[in-house]
Amino acid sequence: MIASNVTRRAVLGAGTALAVGAPFIRPAHAAVELKLTHPADQSHPVHIEADAMVKRIAERTKGEVKITIFPNNALGSPVEAAQQTRLGAIDMMLLNPANIEALSKMIGVINIPYQFDSYEHAHRTLDVTGRDLIAEQLKAAGFTWIANFEWGFRALTNSRRPVNGPQDVQGLKLRVPPELAIKAAFEALGASTQTIAFQEVYLALANNLVDGQDNPVGTTFAAKFFEVQKHIALTRHIYASIMFCANPRSWSNKLNEAQRKIVSEEAATAGAAARKGVRDNE
Repeated sequence: MIASNVTRRAVLGAGTALAVGAPFIRPAHAAVELKLTHPADQSHPVHIEADAMVKRIAERTKGEVKITIFPNNALGSPVEAAQQTRLGAIDMMLLNPANIEALSKMIGVINIPYQFDSYEHAHRTLDVTGRDLIAEQLKAAGFTWIANFEWGFRALTNSRRPVNGPQDVQGLKLRVPPELAIKAAFEALGASTQTIAFQEVYLALANNLVDGQDNPVGTTFAAKFFEVQKHIALTRHIYASIMFCANPRSWSNKLNEAQRKIVSEEAATAGAAARKGVRDNE
């Protein structure tokens, strides 16, 4: 009899709680919220297409996957953000392979000067020929590769003189990112280099702390370096890729298989559109 009373009270209590709390019951599939960071300005094709991508993902998952973008190195320098993504503090990142050279020496070979003849050559290598090897290297470094976006072929700007040949680089003071291939290439040509954070480059150029810098044309234009630089040389000395990667635990544990498929599909679409945008801007 006692057991019966306890059971009845429990049932009545549960029913009351259900009736009172019904409007506040959580949905069966609570939204997954992810953080995505990248180094691009908001006017850059990388950001524009990433923004369109997250909107499509939210729509296709019926709001179950919400990705918040932090552009323009908002969560730290590319190297710092890569480390945070690797540790899981950030879920996703659009990274340049040079950002993780310390974790994977082989991934750094993508930035070797003059190894790609054209955009088509670079795309074929990264998307087809070298795809599996690159994915393995990223996995070993602590990242899950999702899709390739685009930074573009780098061009050299400066405020001192036209650069029409290798000899014209000699003696220039150039800002370089913390990337071994770029620093070594310019120093081999006789330039002196300084590593300066991207957010500080415009001021360094304006104050003649350095004579010039190198970035893809679209990046140089978005940053308005043309306001403080006189000359640009379309050297195409290094092809810079941007790869959409995720923390492996965020990718496997926070997203189910269907959601991962949607993210992968939309990332491939966004990557192709970003590549087109970069080339159109150039």
